[in-house]
Amino acid sequence: MATLRTREDVLKAARAATKTYVSSAVTIEINDAWCKGCRICVEFCPKDVLRMTHMDKVEVAAIEACTSCLRCEQL
Repeated sequence: MATLRTREDVLKAARAATKTYVSSAVTIEINDAWCKGCRICVEFCPKDVLRMTHMDKVEVAAIEACTSCLRCEQL
């Protein structure tokens, strides 16, 4: 039987799986637990800010190139 989790448990797990990348102009947060490895955000990034890891998860390759266009969030 599955154990019910509280909202706080879910939020704590999400925060633990989130990687944060910070520059002077932008902050990018990527949640590995929610990433399906579909590559859509990587393919649509106009500045090649994102790349896939060998584990099929997204990471930031060039944060200084990010223009905050938000295409990665709109997909």
